[in-house]
Amino acid sequence: MIELKLKIAKMTCVNCSNAIEKVCSKIDGVEDVSVSYVNSSGVFLLKDDKSIEKIKEKITTLGFEILEDDQNLKLHKTQELKKLQNNLLLSIALSIIVMYFEMFVQGQISNLIQLVLSFVGIFYCGKSFFAHAIKGLFCKNLDMNTLVSLGALVSFVYSLLVYFDVFNKDGYLYFSSGSMIISFILLGKYLEEKAKLKSLAYHDQLKNIDIKYANVICDDGSIKEISSSFVKKDDVILVKEGESVVADGVVLGGKAEVDVSFLTGEFLPLLKQEGDEILAGSVLINGNLKIKASKKSIESSLEQIKDLVFKAGNIKTPLANLANIISAYFVGFIILLAMGVFCFWYFKEGLNLAFLHACATLLISCPCALGLATPIAIVSALSNGARNFILIKNPAVLENLSDIKLAIFDKTGTLSEDELSVYEHDLNKEDFKKLVQIEKFSSHPIAKALIKNSDIKEDLSGKIEVMVGSGIIYKDKNDEYFIVNESFCNQLNINIAKSKKFLDQFKQTAPTTIYFIKNKVCLGGVCFKNELKPQAKKLIQNLTNKNIKSIILSGDNQESVAKIAKNLNITEFYAALKPEEKFEFIKAKMHKEKVLFVGDGINDAPALNLASASISFSKASDLAKKSGDFILIKDDLMLIDYCFTLAKKTKRIIKLNLFWAFVYNSLCIPIAAGFVPWVSLSPHLAALAMSCSSIAVVLNSLRLRSLKYHNSLIAR
Repeated sequence: MIELKLKIAKMTCVNCSNAIEKVCSKIDGVEDVSVSYVNSSGVFLLKDDKSIEKIKEKITTLGFEILEDDQNLKLHKTQELKKLQNNLLLSIALSIIVMYFEMFVQGQISNLIQLVLSFVGIFYCGKSFFAHAIKGLFCKNLDMNTLVSLGALVSFVYSLLVYFDVFNKDGYLYFSSGSMIISFILLGKYLEEKAKLKSLAYHDQLKNIDIKYANVICDDGSIKEISSSFVKKDDVILVKEGESVVADGVVLGGKAEVDVSFLTGEFLPLLKQEGDEILAGSVLINGNLKIKASKKSIESSLEQIKDLVFKAGNIKTPLANLANIISAYFVGFIILLAMGVFCFWYFKEGLNLAFLHACATLLISCPCALGLATPIAIVSALSNGARNFILIKNPAVLENLSDIKLAIFDKTGTLSEDELSVYEHDLNKEDFKKLVQIEKFSSHPIAKALIKNSDIKEDLSGKIEVMVGSGIIYKDKNDEYFIVNESFCNQLNINIAKSKKFLDQFKQTAPTTIYFIKNKVCLGGVCFKNELKPQAKKLIQNLTNKNIKSIILSGDNQESVAKIAKNLNITEFYAALKPEEKFEFIKAKMHKEKVLFVGDGINDAPALNLASASISFSKASDLAKKSGDFILIKDDLMLIDYCFTLAKKTKRIIKLNLFWAFVYNSLCIPIAAGFVPWVSLSPHLAALAMSCSSIAVVLNSLRLRSLKYHNSLIAR
């Protein structure tokens, strides 16, 4: 099997992605298709490479464009949004002018102006609707473009026939109706595309975590710098302090402490030495390593994470699929209804009245309110979130978040701080000052914890030596200082019993310890803790009160995760997980219910994309920020609770909008069709009713702006 991934431009709505799936799934050799309108991408599972060109040909035949890379996609989307904005402004201006002449200026000159301006407004500003509708018809695919095009076209054609005196019963022209249809639909599409551009996915930042070059050791011992993309299995790579590993492999020589937080969430460095396995993307904090690649760099764990992220972005929810099916049937039903109305009135009253009622039916059922119901509410929710320090990158998940009863959290950097802090020590003031001065030479997380709140400015001038995996040695004149772990002290038979007894009483809260030694005499020790974030307990309690269960998934060690879970009264937690294990866990849960995932690391990116809704932080890794549906600009966990409040309010607004659109169509379509004898609804009034319906939806959506984040709201 071959997996083909494509970036697809010019999709204007979810019906476009459905059309591509429907057409491409019929091609011989295509086993499965998943196209995402949100991510402008598609994944195709093929038997062989013979159908690749057929797929590309079908996509372009439908009127879409295949792009080479994400940068082209972003540029294309920006350009398309600008064109859409220009078309919208021109369409609105033309509609207003046509309406003015239609209502207040009579005569042949007025009629001619209406004809010309409406022609430009309908067939120039709305040309994309007609193009997609025509290509869709050739591929036997009906969507909203079909209905929009028919409504505008029928309105224009009818008015054109009246203008040339083919119909002359009432003399009314309805050029403005067609122009208004285009204007309202363009407004909905502009708002939707603008929100979608803001949520342009994570792939923009993938190159930022790519390692561009690798130092390969040749057979003669020389070192050759090559592009990391060309590292092959069995290549021997030299990685120096501060550099990143380019491929998964095994350490042949050297010793180094490495940061693997991108993959496991473990905030403390791990010691890697001869015989140890090491993963691509690991960063050497100190030391050098000689590594034999076990696979090509493009097959590394880092690349697999990117692949998981891409796939997760194309998974569709059952509700979205159901909505797509309903919309397709709705379009077909309206077209058949309009044809039936035309035939009924043609045989009963003649061509003029038949055309009038068929036109009114298409106009009044044209999905302006339906099209605006979601985007206007979404834009209001985006604005509300921004004012309350929440960036909503994927507005579509607001619906999912409101229904969620399971929240899954990463630990480090999410529920707990992503750094250590000093908890307790038994050093005197002078010795502690000396310890901090020595640690200023190091970039280790323990050193950062000691230096963080220190105002010591004096620097030392002695010599520093890093003992990988053990600590550091500082030599100054005749004195030798060690800042080391318990294991190293035992190796040198240094007596640390007094300090160990003191630190052991804090072991449950602060399990990480170091000892400060001077000339092989223990001066004391320091223990460190990884603190819970402020309001973490309150958040979990609030979620529990809302019948939302909380689970912790972490790559950190069992002891650390268990301690955090106990403090938060979380009974279900899992430690030492790899990214793919988090991914599979959430995938399994999503077969039963919708899931929220909250994380901040590169290792969390696949899970963030897969989950029904996901939240990350402004301080998170670039990939996590691009993968999260919500980004908390302010490091306040209670904003997660507010996200639920905003989501529920937004869903209620959208439901009310859709209910109104449904009621509007249910009441007005029979009137427009002429089946309510005591009420007459001409195309003129149908267009006005359509406008009023859209305005009602907009005003209802703007109520979201009044929602505010404050403690009294969160407490409920």
